[in-house]
Amino acid sequence: MVKRLAAPSSGTGKKQRAQQQEPSVTRVLAPAVRLTQAEEQLFALLLAVAAQPAGGGVALRVAGGWVRDKLLGRESDDVDVVLDRMTGRAFADLVNAFEEAQGRQARAVGVIKANPEQSKHLETATMQIGEGQRWVDLVNLRAETYSGEDHRIPTVQFGTPQQDAERRDFTINSLFYNLHTRQVEDLTGRGLDDLRHARLRTPLEPRVTFLDDPLRVLRAVRFASRFDCSLEEDLRAAAQLEEVRGALVRKVSRERVGKELSAMLTGSAAHPERALRLLHELHLCESVFLPLALLEKTPVCRPDGQEEQVEENVWARSYAYVSEMYTQIASASTGDVLDVDSMSADDKHKLHVRVLASILLPFRGLCVRDKRRRSVATFVVQDSLKLPNRDAKDVDNMLAHVNELQAATVNSFDRVKVGLLIRSVGSQWELCRDVALVQELVDCGSADEAAEVSKRYDDFNTQVSGADLDGVWELKPLLNVSRVVS
Repeated sequence: MVKRLAAPSSGTGKKQRAQQQEPSVTRVLAPAVRLTQAEEQLFALLLAVAAQPAGGGVALRVAGGWVRDKLLGRESDDVDVVLDRMTGRAFADLVNAFEEAQGRQARAVGVIKANPEQSKHLETATMQIGEGQRWVDLVNLRAETYSGEDHRIPTVQFGTPQQDAERRDFTINSLFYNLHTRQVEDLTGRGLDDLRHARLRTPLEPRVTFLDDPLRVLRAVRFASRFDCSLEEDLRAAAQLEEVRGALVRKVSRERVGKELSAMLTGSAAHPERALRLLHELHLCESVFLPLALLEKTPVCRPDGQEEQVEENVWARSYAYVSEMYTQIASASTGDVLDVDSMSADDKHKLHVRVLASILLPFRGLCVRDKRRRSVATFVVQDSLKLPNRDAKDVDNMLAHVNELQAATVNSFDRVKVGLLIRSVGSQWELCRDVALVQELVDCGSADEAAEVSKRYDDFNTQVSGADLDGVWELKPLLNVSRVVS
């Protein structure tokens, strides 16, 4: 039996949306942060450095995701240390001076420069520290002020822990772990409660938080889907503001957008269907995948060059395909839920490209009007998301063969023709088959028709297996034409 998920209506009512937002459980948080032996050693070393005369009484806190994950009973390698009276680079130099005084080797320090135009407001130092050579990010607490209504480039200065907590993206990420007191500090007064009740909201007014760094709109989607959090109504409203979506396109690099999307699809505890549903509900798909600013330079067209208008409901269709793809993949796994964390790198790649291909199914057969006349799929993956060329090649290859695979399931089975088709698609043929199936399931008109489609593909799979065509793309020709000619 084929499982189907309908695409959400663009006019979801407030009552229905409120019901969807209700957290399913109240989480029990750990009563205290429990450190591993490696963390005990790391923090002891950092405190010893801070206690040096050159430290000037600097206070050390771990911020953000590490604290959140510890309270949820999860381990985390993401150690971000914030400092109250010196820069991260200055403290990194103290760490190296301390290590050398102890007869140990100094470590290289990487410095990520501040870039206000790209919403990177603070310089961050990163280095490996201690015997375990654990990566640690070091940065000072920050306070920001803006002139009038100009939320583009703030004046950044040293801040208090309270000011820093209020400038973080979400309350659940604004928690500190004080290395000196070994206590969790909830300076917004809402972080622990929101974490306990699976609520996602911003410390400050959401519009201000999103304009501070528009990528936070996508981080909201990632965290809400990852932790199954409800989104506060004011956060939802702010995420859909035209000025926020415009800032996401104008101010955030496409590399950062692509990285955030990848984290939604195959990152830690990822739930890709939930993430894509939120992107659709918040009307963010266009800003992520095909922003108008890019289309103005390279409009969508047919292969013959005739310009093509993007359909108004294109993202609703995209989400419907993604939802069905997720259902099909999850139904084949244990418990009807995808455990992305347990996947191999190859399986994560397959999940990634299947989801991307599903999103881009409505654009199949369309190109962008550039010198290379690339497919829309290639353009989105390469230019809009800045993902690896391998992803672009695989997605484009899958979409290019969807029609042929759909026809092959309908026609009488011909071993030679099917073998040549599979050989042409190559190692992605099963992924291409999945995309072809998903399109037919979503576009069919009834449950009975969907059942017939599913049976047709099952029969086709059986015939391919019986004809011993798996791996046919790896077969070498019996004759080497170039040798024969020579």
